Amino acid sequence: MSNTSKDQTVGRPEPEFKIDIGTIIFIIIGFIASWLNMLLILDSMQIWSYLTIIFTTIIPTVVIALKNRFWGYGYLIGFAIAGIPFSFLSPPYGDLFIGWYTFATSSFIFIILWLIFWKAWRSLSSIKQV
Repeated sequence: MSNTSKDQTVGRPEPEFKIDIGTIIFIIIGFIASWLNMLLILDSMQIWSYLTIIFTTIIPTVVIALKNRFWGYGYLIGFAIAGIPFSFLSPPYGDLFIGWYTFATSSFIFIILWLIFWKAWRSLSSIKQV
């Protein structure tokens, strides 16, 4: 009997992506953080400032996703979306290269972290429930 209940918990499907109030809040926070980061890059135009996108996406996303992975996804989605309108504004309020660089980098990091968290959450949830 215990084997059948064990098999049912392991085979349980993962919850689908759901947008709740927390996800919307983190989309807005990610959008604002991205905009501030792009303004920093635009003002300094130093090579090191382009690396700030990596640090301001990966570290906060992992910390947020440890609490709720959908909120982490929301942060990264907001961060990436902010690059699109920024690319259409003229300096000093925007820049074509910086906007699309932010969008592409954030999207790439989103895909990598999504694959890592998706795999890790599936394996962790099956281990925890056994």
